[in-house]
Order: sequence, then structure tokens, then C-alpha cells
Amino acid sequence: MQVFTDLQKLPSFRNTVLTIGSFDGVHAGHRKILEQVQALTRQCGGESVVLTFEPHPRAVLKPGDAAFKLISLPPEKIRLLETCGVDNVVLVPFTPEFAIRSAREYVENF
Repeated sequence: MQVFTDLQKLPSFRNTVLTIGSFDGVHAGHRKILEQVQALTRQCGGESVVLTFEPHPRAVLKPGDAAFKLISLPPEKIRLLETCGVDNVVLVPFTPEFAIRSAREYVENF
């Protein structure tokens, strides 16, 4: 599995099957999504890509929220994603500037 942290240096993925999310804990629901991604990847002979955020969006949007607890830190999340057979993980820096993008801008430009 490859992990990418520099968005300017992403390779051209082949027949990409992409899922986007925080994937904190990589729990049973996440695993079901990843199973579907892997099935689609096999069907199209492509690569699976998990796009996730670092830090967790809630840590940026509600800093100091004592009720917010992560289940897994980034190294553990990456290890868990690898156990699910993911080919590539892209860690997107989540910043206040990133958070204010419109849905259209996110989809069209990101």
C-alpha cells in the first residue's frame, strides 16, 4: 500500500475506485464500504484509493471540543486500511481554508 501526503505529487492512478471519508477506527461500516471498493477494483482491474483527512475535520471545525475523541491516530488508521487491502491512501490536509470550499468547488477543482 502506498500513502501520499503531498497532493502535488500524486501519481496518475489506474482505473481508480475512490472512497472519501474520515475512516476513524475503520469500523465494521467502513470495512463494508472497503469490501465494495475492493470488489469494484477487481472488476475493473484498477486501483483502490482511500482519500481521508488529517487532521480529522471535527478537530479543525470544533477545536477544543472535549466530547470529541479519535478512535485511531493516523498511523493506526493507515495500518487498518492496509489490512483491508487498500492500494493507496491519500491524506488530505484539512484546514479552515479547505473547509470553506463550496461543494461545487470541492467536486470540480479538488
